Amino acid sequence: MFAITTIKTTSFELQDVVDVAALQRIQDTFAKAMSVAAVIVDRQGMPITRESNFCRTCRLIRSTHAGLARCMASDAEGGLGARERGEPYAYVCPGGMLDIAAPITIQGEYLGSVLCGQVVPADAREEFLQGILERNARLNLPLNDLKQAVQEVPSVARERVDAAGEMLFQMANHIVEMGVANLTQSRLLEEIRERAALQSALQDAQLRMLQSQIAPHFLFNALGLIGYTAMQENAHQTEQIAYSLSDLLRYSLRSSTSALVKLRQELEIIQHYLNVQKLRFRSRLNVQVDVDPALGETLIPCMILQPLVENAVVHAVEPLARPVTVQIRAYRQPGAIVLEVADDGVGMSPDIRDLVLSEAPPTDGKHTAVGLRSVIQRLRLQYGNRFDFEIESQVGHGTRVIVTLPTDKRRVY
Repeated sequence: MFAITTIKTTSFELQDVVDVAALQRIQDTFAKAMSVAAVIVDRQGMPITRESNFCRTCRLIRSTHAGLARCMASDAEGGLGARERGEPYAYVCPGGMLDIAAPITIQGEYLGSVLCGQVVPADAREEFLQGILERNARLNLPLNDLKQAVQEVPSVARERVDAAGEMLFQMANHIVEMGVANLTQSRLLEEIRERAALQSALQDAQLRMLQSQIAPHFLFNALGLIGYTAMQENAHQTEQIAYSLSDLLRYSLRSSTSALVKLRQELEIIQHYLNVQKLRFRSRLNVQVDVDPALGETLIPCMILQPLVENAVVHAVEPLARPVTVQIRAYRQPGAIVLEVADDGVGMSPDIRDLVLSEAPPTDGKHTAVGLRSVIQRLRLQYGNRFDFEIESQVGHGTRVIVTLPTDKRRVY
């Protein structure tokens, strides 16, 4: 029950300017914390994230041809309504549930939609549940299955639904704005490299990045409110998710303005990320950290180690039903610090490994290895050829990523 909207092509596509893995993480955590379903689509209405927390009633409705067609038509109208208003738009879908569509725009140009909902208002639950049964009776679904699924539809206070739509709207637009700034920065780097004036271009790109931030204090305050409310309600997991997500967002903003951070700070934010993932994977995710405490004050590029850990979780833990161990190590070598992230998961094929390490842009149109390639690109800008990035992997046995960074204060730019 989520939107399909077609808009003319512009200079940016949503997939080009966002870190889809980071957006997926935020969407999954948000949907769980707020007890709503969520997905993000591009301007053509095609999902760029996997659906989060979709309810069984919606899945049943979409399992029929008539139900799916009805949902698609309704959601197209909801997405169009959000685009025209320029703000989150709440509506009751044909299936009888409350949905919200919110537009993602850059400088007035529509790039896609944030969609959440699949709930009923807490103060009118029985009325809405009866309406869901009546609206979907003609779909000839198994009545007992439908009745059971309808009872599982979460009920949420209307104010909380509105706040959820507004918050996810602000978060997605903020991340897209940051992505556009990053894309602009990359293009500037390529141009200025040819003119041997890279430093001034980087400073300008960083300024643009700072200017593009959309009310980050709103996000932190909203997450803080969720965490406080969860604490008051003794919802300890929701409280942990909210505060961990707040720290992750705050740290990701810092990466746009801070070239270097202390290793202990990067490890702290990784712990917040792993706290969220442990709630998701539970016993399937084991973590081992082996870092010399004396290295805690060593400076490394901000958000360099965290994407390596995230890559291990997404590509090693998520596809497997068995437990997977992720190991994080840091140790000294003469004149260098070595960072390692290893897992005993699915492993990486030689083709993917070569793609990650290649300087040529991918030609298959896929987003494979984008996270690791981005890390390598940032290291190349920071250190030139004064770093090493190695991948040891065997399909079915796991992957080890080894990054060696110089510890002297010389930089290329």
